[in-house]
Amino acid sequence: MIRNICIITTVATSVTTQARLFQSALADKLPPFTNVDFIVLAPVYPSPLEFNKRLKSCDLAVFFLDPFYQLNPLSMPQYAFLKFTADGVQLNNAINASMRLICERHECYANTEYSKHNLEVNNIKVRGLVHDGIRNIPVPPINPASQFTMLGFLNHGGNPMMDRKGQNIATALLVKLMQIYDFTTIVGSNVDYLHYVASKYVEVIEQKTVRKRIGDSAKIEEISYGFGEPKFNYDGELFSYASPSSLLNGFIRKGSINYVLIGGLSEMDLRTLYALSDYFLFPSLTEGFGVPPIEALNTGRFVIANSYQTAKELLPTNCTRFIKPSRVLTYDWGNPIAPMRMQYVYPDMGDFTDAITQAITSGFTYDKYQCVKESLKYEYRKSYEPLVKKVMEVIK
Repeated sequence: MIRNICIITTVATSVTTQARLFQSALADKLPPFTNVDFIVLAPVYPSPLEFNKRLKSCDLAVFFLDPFYQLNPLSMPQYAFLKFTADGVQLNNAINASMRLICERHECYANTEYSKHNLEVNNIKVRGLVHDGIRNIPVPPINPASQFTMLGFLNHGGNPMMDRKGQNIATALLVKLMQIYDFTTIVGSNVDYLHYVASKYVEVIEQKTVRKRIGDSAKIEEISYGFGEPKFNYDGELFSYASPSSLLNGFIRKGSINYVLIGGLSEMDLRTLYALSDYFLFPSLTEGFGVPPIEALNTGRFVIANSYQTAKELLPTNCTRFIKPSRVLTYDWGNPIAPMRMQYVYPDMGDFTDAITQAITSGFTYDKYQCVKESLKYEYRKSYEPLVKKVMEVIK
């Protein structure tokens, strides 16, 4: 009899969130006296002995992992289900071998067709798809904080360097456009990287690199990569720190970039930040899934997204303006013990400029209710229904 269910995830915020959503979808279906043990696996390669001992106490385990964790096949319980976010092709033979063996004995799932392909390239057997999920939380209509407000997220899941690069490109572009148009940008961020990334932007402005290069008609890429020493004493007007309450109360600098900490916000406050925007900008260069634009659709926002690998697989064309790619680069990323090969899709900066200019000047025609409807296919109870069904078949 199944008495002890383990849900195993990693310290990555986005992956942990998906595991919690699955736990919520499963909770009301479990029989009485069923214990659910939620285990957060530290990024250690291979997995520590204490974890393997703890895993042996599980009657059934459900894993939410990136596929570069070297798990011990002998420690797996009889019933195990693994859901992977695989936006890169694995290069490590030892990890490939362990995952290949585990997925032969147990059921493994991917979260997108792109991830499924990357796993199968490594001969890792995939039984099907289980999409990432979002909470469907209705948000009341909110008047935009300014004539044009754009919301973007820094380091919201995925590879931190990937998000920093994508947001660096976007910020350099927005600074340029702010000198032509009057609009406001809200940039949300997890606490861990806010100051580090913000200091890069501050340094650019302090050195007047942006203004000087704009005058020289230099390409935006020339000013958007790399990091300097942290500087936290900038008192200029382009950048400011804001709270959700200040935005709700209309205390916002027009023609500025406002940093907002999204770490620790309630689901409703997070949705409110989306709803404050007229449009949602997602300049990410690569994603395993990309939850933020789905959340934006859920609040009826139109999305301006870079054409990263899974964007066109997940986002509806009637609610999204896709930025054309300028080039695709292959990048080896990760721990030397478990490297992965990533694809970075860089946006065409001219098309990026045109899309934002259109949003500011004339807007995009779209049905916000249709956007909400499109997002509901990723609502967490629906998204995890196949995996919940599999678990319940074993329990019964």
